[in-house]
Amino acid sequence: MEKSQSQRIAINDINLSAFLTLKGITPDLTLTSGRVIFEFPITDELYNQVKAYNTNELVPCLDFISALRRLRGQMLSMRGQK
Repeated sequence: MEKSQSQRIAINDINLSAFLTLKGITPDLTLTSGRVIFEFPITDELYNQVKAYNTNELVPCLDFISALRRLRGQMLSMRGQK
């Protein structure tokens, strides 16, 4: 994860991004050099949810898979728009 100058954090991990999306934190997707980056606003809630992800918080499996598929679809759609 790296901080950007506009108070956003870039995350390359689609699993973490899906978890954050499931928790209600929506990313902006950016296409950079053929790769899609998930950018989240930097907030205390973001850091709390990243900590929850890293401590293996339980989440509903099907909801997580649905969030993962949605992000993957958006990501593939962006790559196709080159």
